[in-house]
Amino acid sequence: MRLFALFVALLMLPVAAAISDLTIYAEGYYESQDEAPILVEWFHGSGDEEKVNELSMMDSNGEITLLHWRTGADQEGGGLPDDDADSRMMYHGFNQTPSVAIDGYPENISDIEGDVRMNEVDIDWSIQLIGSTEVELLNITATWTNPQQLNGATQLHLFIIESEAIDSNGREVDNLVRDWAPSSSFNFSNNATNKWNETITRDYLDGAGIDLDDATYADRYEIILVLVGGFEEETSNRVLSIQRSEMPTYWQSVDQGSILTPMLVLIILIFCIGFIVMAERKREIGLPRLEGSWSSEKDVIDYRIIAGNSVEIGDLTIGDGWISNGRIKKVTVAKNTTHSGTLRVSGSGAFTLRLAVKVSELGDWVLDLNLPDPGSND
Repeated sequence: MRLFALFVALLMLPVAAAISDLTIYAEGYYESQDEAPILVEWFHGSGDEEKVNELSMMDSNGEITLLHWRTGADQEGGGLPDDDADSRMMYHGFNQTPSVAIDGYPENISDIEGDVRMNEVDIDWSIQLIGSTEVELLNITATWTNPQQLNGATQLHLFIIESEAIDSNGREVDNLVRDWAPSSSFNFSNNATNKWNETITRDYLDGAGIDLDDATYADRYEIILVLVGGFEEETSNRVLSIQRSEMPTYWQSVDQGSILTPMLVLIILIFCIGFIVMAERKREIGLPRLEGSWSSEKDVIDYRIIAGNSVEIGDLTIGDGWISNGRIKKVTVAKNTTHSGTLRVSGSGAFTLRLAVKVSELGDWVLDLNLPDPGSND
């Protein structure tokens, strides 16, 4: 068993070395969506459950792109984030909740209707989840060419939402905004090609309550990119493009080549373990047992040889301080039977006996019998 453990450890050395460096756990590449449902930002308030359920259904049906800001979460308890929610609420100038903004503008709650609009800017983009034993970095890139010169107010907003968040009180929140980051770090010129990038660390993700672990269940979260602004000399801003996707998971991204080596190692390990278990089981069932005790008659031992496989009895050896006045006959004990007898000895002290046997299919073995000094019972 020690040799087998060493063998397993040697097999795992290359795996341990491989995971010591950062690698891409999961990645996804997305072509620009030609159109997208309108952006609806819902700011949570007391008694809004029915409306939120309605909006969640509209989002599922592709009628709207829903962002659920959990305003007041700190007062309610439950551990949901509200810092970005409060900041976004101040940006829109809301002073009460629930409230709603559609495509960046405050609207009446009763005026929410689904709609799908053409994207005016085509954005190709990608997501990478990078780490060692767990995801350490979230890397998002976006590439687009300006169809016209963008005005100075244009920004690219990155939203990370949790599709079905549950707080510590058991309340479920659909499309919860976990993180929001606006950016204007790109070229505004006509026909300029932008290569935008945002890299988010694990510490930052943890602070936002985003747990990507090893990317197995990363699709609990979604990325939404929203380009908001306008073109040169336009005085009003609008949503120019919305791109949205679930985060890629490890199992969606892994290729067949990368999974082949660990699968092969696993098969070898299973085979080795199975072989050892079967061999141990075969030996356990097949080996005989030698049992005995002092008889009620002085200096006489009652013994039993309990056979698994058939057993050929060989030479008998008695420990120091004792001699045998007889022997155990060299017979063959049939499979799954018990051979009993008595052995007369003389001597003093603790008694030891060693009996050589040959076991069918298992070879030569020595059976031991150890008994206490019979004088200790007087």
